[in-house]
Amino acid sequence: MESNEKSANSQFSVGVGFQTNGDVRFGSQNIRDISSKFKAKMSRTANSSTPSREGFAFEYLDAMDQQINLGGKYKIEVPSVNGKNSPDIQIKSRTSSKAVQEQQLKLNSRPADNAAKSGAYGKQEIRTPKGQTRKPTNSKVKESNVSTSEVSQGAKSPNRTASDYQLKAAMAEISNAAAIGAITGAIAAALISGLEHFLAVERGEIEMDQAIAAVFLNTIEGTVVGAVSSGAFAAIPAFIPALIPVLSVISVPLLAFGAFQLANQVGQILDHHAFNKRNALLERVFRQDAQFFGSFDKQVMEYLGG
Repeated sequence: MESNEKSANSQFSVGVGFQTNGDVRFGSQNIRDISSKFKAKMSRTANSSTPSREGFAFEYLDAMDQQINLGGKYKIEVPSVNGKNSPDIQIKSRTSSKAVQEQQLKLNSRPADNAAKSGAYGKQEIRTPKGQTRKPTNSKVKESNVSTSEVSQGAKSPNRTASDYQLKAAMAEISNAAAIGAITGAIAAALISGLEHFLAVERGEIEMDQAIAAVFLNTIEGTVVGAVSSGAFAAIPAFIPALIPVLSVISVPLLAFGAFQLANQVGQILDHHAFNKRNALLERVFRQDAQFFGSFDKQVMEYLGG
């Protein structure tokens, strides 16, 4: 029964984890798209000057960084045409086609100060890499999470930098699914174990402190099973995106079958409880009857012997 419960918990956690991990999975996919454009841009600008090349690198790296931080509820885009008043990055809500925020990125703080002061970019947010010797003096200039050293490294080794961001996105996707699986597994294990052990307390088979300890240990175990199962399942699409459609189909029956098995476990526990209570009642009645007939038989024998 314990093995079946672990299997059901694992399947249920996998299904729930995959189905509710859509936003993070979308963010990971978008980072792969941005990184592909980044590598293509770096390839086309291989003969450009270093400041220009680093400027493009900053745009794409900041876009990937913000996609990781904002999550999959937003879509970060880097438009291919960069005109005077066109933002280098657009942040859009996935539920709306309208951009919720537009940002004009600048390579260093001096042009960023000038752009913010002139108002040439309207209400767009102007960002600059962190860690520069000269800090922006204009309060409208925001400092990015991406440092100047990362920008320089990205311009020199775009393939390696893109791979690093893709790995970060994949790890975020896996960890999010594992967290969801852990919560799901803990809840399922606590419910099943609590029902089983507290009914055992009611039947007088174990003490309350024993039941609490057992439920706690089973909940920890369910948390680990759920986290590992859901995280492992999420690792497949994180590193092999082509399998996402297949896994989307598979996750639904896994969720349904896991839920069915857990419900079946509840039914078995309740049946076991009812069976044990019925047996206990029959045994008590049998003992009472045995005492009555034993006493009656003794009285009869005494009467006849007397």
